[in-house]
Amino acid sequence: MTLADDRSEVFDGEPVLALDVVAGLPPGLSVELAGELAELLEDAERYAAAAQSINTSRAYASDWAQFTAWCERYTLESLPASAAVVGLYLTSMAKRGLSVSTIRRRAAAIARAHRQAGLLPATSDPRVQTVLEGIARVHGAAVKKKTALLRDPLLELIDRIDLTDTAGVRDRAMLLLGFAIGLRRSELVALTVEDLSPSPDGIRIRIRRSQTDQTGRGQELLVVYAEPPRPCPVRALRAWLDTAAITTGPIFRRVTRTGAISSPLTGQSVALIIKRRARTAGLDPREFAGHSLRSGYATQAARDGHHPTQIAATTRHQDQRVLAGYIDAGRGKDDVAHVL
Repeated sequence: MTLADDRSEVFDGEPVLALDVVAGLPPGLSVELAGELAELLEDAERYAAAAQSINTSRAYASDWAQFTAWCERYTLESLPASAAVVGLYLTSMAKRGLSVSTIRRRAAAIARAHRQAGLLPATSDPRVQTVLEGIARVHGAAVKKKTALLRDPLLELIDRIDLTDTAGVRDRAMLLLGFAIGLRRSELVALTVEDLSPSPDGIRIRIRRSQTDQTGRGQELLVVYAEPPRPCPVRALRAWLDTAAITTGPIFRRVTRTGAISSPLTGQSVALIIKRRARTAGLDPREFAGHSLRSGYATQAARDGHHPTQIAATTRHQDQRVLAGYIDAGRGKDDVAHVL
């Protein structure tokens, strides 16, 4: 194997580290030392590939493929791409009705491909930035945040669940657990039995990886027993595990029509379950999404008088401004200094 073999590729055959180690070898370097450099190069490629999540890398790869295909259609050069070409491409996407967030991600993918090739990305050109700003101003729209699922409406959802149904036992445990510690839907579906450990106060759950912890350092959270008569997330979780006879692996799984336990749920499944349970409780399902549990926890905790730093310790928000956005989205009349 040569030093250039087996490199991780991300964009159109361009290696993450465009290093020509062979050409840079000092004269007289021993075979042993040359082999060490080859091994270091392979490890460096793996670290570089791990710098972003798999989903992000896939999205960027797809975005870059879209851009190169567009350039080929008009016989334009994609690498390096001029500021004019990038500006025209961004404009074409805006004319097609793509969202501002998608257009920005496509621009980021173009920039990333150029940086990996050792080129200055045209996206940093002021003219391209002006085009992006104009697209955002003309086509941008305020993001309508989904309703935070607070304690009272959550209890309405819980009360309507049929516990003689296996899926109902699962949904009850998932809703209560997600709300109790403000989990993201991706974190809920990633939980395994191995992540659980007993505690005198309830149960400890290890979040192995999250959106703000791509390095996988993980964090342990305590889920405490609920005070009667409120439904308890700890007991609900144990009831689900017992009902489904799950002793290892993913916790939240699909339930077939015959009641059989199947494959793990996806993040989209969590959102659909929340919407379905909201509809059953007489609430508008369009108001809720997978994030409603997390924002509901943060907002309810703030309304209950918990300090933001205490809330952030559970939600693992590193930026208090982001956490404040969660809480603001769920403010009600008690949070307003009304005078009439």
